[in-house]
Amino acid sequence: MADLHLDSPFSLKSADAAAAMRQMLRGTFTSAVLYARTAGADLVLMPGDIFDTGFAARDTLALLCSEFEKNPGIRFIIAPGNHDPYKSESPWAKTDFPKNVYIFRSSSLSKISFDDLGCDVYGWAFTDETMSVDPLAVKPRLDPSRINVLCAHCELDGPVGGRYCSISKAELESAGFDFAALGHIHKGTDGAKRIRNTYYAYSGCLEGRSFDECGQKTALIAELSKKDGVLSADFKTRAFTRRRFETVEVDCSGCEDSPSLVNRINAAVRASGADSETSVRVVLRGSVPPTLVISEQFLRGNVYGVRYTEIEDRTEPTLDIERYASEPGIRGAFYRAMAPYLSGGSEEDRAVAARALKLGLEALNGRAVQ
Repeated sequence: MADLHLDSPFSLKSADAAAAMRQMLRGTFTSAVLYARTAGADLVLMPGDIFDTGFAARDTLALLCSEFEKNPGIRFIIAPGNHDPYKSESPWAKTDFPKNVYIFRSSSLSKISFDDLGCDVYGWAFTDETMSVDPLAVKPRLDPSRINVLCAHCELDGPVGGRYCSISKAELESAGFDFAALGHIHKGTDGAKRIRNTYYAYSGCLEGRSFDECGQKTALIAELSKKDGVLSADFKTRAFTRRRFETVEVDCSGCEDSPSLVNRINAAVRASGADSETSVRVVLRGSVPPTLVISEQFLRGNVYGVRYTEIEDRTEPTLDIERYASEPGIRGAFYRAMAPYLSGGSEEDRAVAARALKLGLEALNGRAVQ
């Protein structure tokens, strides 16, 4: 499990809401550790960005140490990432962790051996917020009779010399690891992928924190064994929270009034599988009559069965200039004034004019323009 980002600030939330979300992240982590214990896990691999910054709250560190200490039969392997690099002042260096916690401390490839498991775990640490060196430039000498695992924070197939430890799939393949547990990419690989004889996976973040991290988030459960140098491997994903973020696109074309718009939105939300633990961003698209007032506050209050709703209005007004321009009064005058811009100029100019028409009509209809 990677990219927990414990102690995220959630700066756009109220102080109470931010504190509650930080506590939920901690709870998801403890649920995952509880599963590891009940499942009899030998290793828990944590490839980076466990903390959101290079510092950690005292109660967060106390929680981690407590969870590690309560599970002495599990070896916890940590490879610090770009958000929580290993530095002399970092929690990784200053905290007295239990003996079953193993932390990579160098940007060079190093090895931790577990003879009772017949397993060697390789990895490295970010020692700053960026890392341009290539830890796999020098290939490791692997023992083919042992299970060889990589636990690392990196950008697979990222730009050469990139800021976040770019390594290529070709390099990963030639290194010869049996399995590479990777961190940094918050969208998981949906199980393990394979390059020749090497399995690799991004577990993704353990819990989404915003609409930038949509979908059900999981950890990856790996069962690895080796006999006579031949690897057997099985992988599955498991979620440790029902909470998630989803974006739902709704085509509003044909909706003439607020009730029909609400019905269209709720049908799309239900079809997406969203439930009471889902935060939904509803993106409205399509062409709607200029007379239809889209009140985001009203719509938010009429989306049912979800945890939280945001409305993003990207609709465009139906352009029937001949019909609307015949209206008396200021609205008709406004239509007539906008008509040349709606039909002429570049595509970008017409899009700007359509947006201006929409906002102007909302103002004329008595709705505050945002």
